[in-house]
Amino acid sequence: RSVVTTLMKGYIPVNKADEVKEARPKSKLDLSKMKTGREDPGYNDPSKGKSKAEPIKVEKKVGRNDPCPCGSGKKYKHCHGAIQ
Repeated sequence: RSVVTTLMKGYIPVNKADEVKEARPKSKLDLSKMKTGREDPGYNDPSKGKSKAEPIKVEKKVGRNDPCPCGSGKKYKHCHGAIQ
């Protein structure tokens, strides 16, 4: 009984039919004017031919306490790997 009494005392605003607006679907974005990332001239050009991919050559990594490859005689961390 107390719940119904409380609900009946509450005020719920009601919009008039004149004030209610119809929901409109969102307009779609026109993508015809936008550029794509693959419009680079020659990107997909068959006249270029296919080049054979070469492997990446990796040199031996120098450790922090190894001698510096420049020939100074200092440790790498104190020469070209300097942390200032």
